[in-house]
Amino acid sequence: MFSGKFSENSMNDSQQRNTIGLILLISMLLVCIFPVSAKKNIVNLSEGDTPPHYLGKTASGEKINLEDLKGKVVIISFWASWCKPCLQELPVLDSIQKKLGDKIKIIAINYKQDRKLYRKIRHKLRDISLTMLSDPMGSLGKKFGVKAIPNMFLISKDGTIAYHGVGYGEESLGKIIKKLNKEL
Repeated sequence: MFSGKFSENSMNDSQQRNTIGLILLISMLLVCIFPVSAKKNIVNLSEGDTPPHYLGKTASGEKINLEDLKGKVVIISFWASWCKPCLQELPVLDSIQKKLGDKIKIIAINYKQDRKLYRKIRHKLRDISLTMLSDPMGSLGKKFGVKAIPNMFLISKDGTIAYHGVGYGEESLGKIIKKLNKEL
């Protein structure tokens, strides 16, 4: 059993100092390296930024790429079925899509729910005319910097972010409509 003390046979003083020094050096390197690498993964998109282009595939296999939608206003909303504000937002977005038609493309991205559950939800929402995508692992959401839902991005005709909002309510709806009218 280890008593917490080194015996004469285990290590001499020089070896102990070298071992302790090596442990300290490795510890300092780890502390310095990991925060830097973690910061590289933090995304914080804001107005004027260009978002990731490839968004995924629809259930029918259509690839959705923002490059293909330049010249059109695009709304991207990350949502989940357990999120009550998200479920309130989807019909409003659907109304906007139906009213504006080809002037706009609204993409609803189911965030961090497995594909089997997503298919069931999509079936229940089959009357909604939005382009529906799935991000089961949250990898696309991470690229957008999504940390909470609903999380909406309004993409201008030139492909840059014109508005970013988190949450849904009367106040946010007014901001969205104002920005949307400006972009159209």
